[in-house]
Amino acid sequence: MEKIETCETMMNTHRSSSSLWLNCRPDIQRRINALLNYQAEYFRLRVEFYRELQQLQYVYSSQFEQILERRRKIIDGSCEPTELEKVINWSNISNLSLDHSNIQSNLFDKGVPDFWQTVLKNLDSYDYPLQSRDKICLKYLMDIRCILNPPNSQTTNFTLEFHFLPSNPFFTQTILTKSYSIRFELDESNPYRSYDGPEVDRCYGCLITWNPDHNLTIRKRTKRLRNKTTGQIRFVQVEEPIKSFFDFFSPPVIPIDGISEMTDEDQIRLEADIEFGLLLKQHVLPRAILYYTGEALPIYDGEKEDDELTSSDSSRELL
Repeated sequence: MEKIETCETMMNTHRSSSSLWLNCRPDIQRRINALLNYQAEYFRLRVEFYRELQQLQYVYSSQFEQILERRRKIIDGSCEPTELEKVINWSNISNLSLDHSNIQSNLFDKGVPDFWQTVLKNLDSYDYPLQSRDKICLKYLMDIRCILNPPNSQTTNFTLEFHFLPSNPFFTQTILTKSYSIRFELDESNPYRSYDGPEVDRCYGCLITWNPDHNLTIRKRTKRLRNKTTGQIRFVQVEEPIKSFFDFFSPPVIPIDGISEMTDEDQIRLEADIEFGLLLKQHVLPRAILYYTGEALPIYDGEKEDDELTSSDSSRELL
């Protein structure tokens, strides 16, 4: 075995269940010790598996990018598809929800209008729903990219880039970013704890430089104030936060001591943030056209819904 744990170590790291086996006969205890050691060895091997998986994903990323670059050019209208690229077997498309009359009216438009806005709108995320004002801004969204950084022995990270047209009147940046740090390592202080794969332990947004009166995350209103001494009334303008898709770029800050130090509300926000970021990376960006057409959207229908949710949850494990 890679690492043999002593009975004393097991008692220190597994106290919650120690009473179940420490009172057994010595020969039974030795067998349980061996089984726990094999469990820890199994988890360590899973760590190596995920490291290799991340390395393999990074190796293939350049080849995936070639396909995505071709997709990008067709969407933004910088090139037209070849005759071969335009051939498709429509009989294989079972859940296409596009309005064909709208397609006909857009035949002469450049590229695919409102592609990414439509993708995000079809997602209809509970945690980051598109507000009416958001949709106007997202008309200027030209691309969403996932940039993978080379993994090391303990961590890897990726960045989601949202590319906007320079003519976007809402903020000055043309690229908004959201980065996630992922750790592989097993907690060696308790190697028997269940290991479900890599975990996101940090996420970083970006500061959006909003143009005057275009901030989609706040609402301005006039508040009436009365001076308690003089009784004089004055009016001041105050800013109130409102829900916006662009809250995605302002995640809760994780304290140095870890997630356990966060408030319950911030922990819920962080969990939702991580789930949405992984959804974009793992499912939406590789299958963007299927989210645009509606083909990739879940079907909420009894038993089939349960099957899809189970499949989605299990695939989320593989970052």
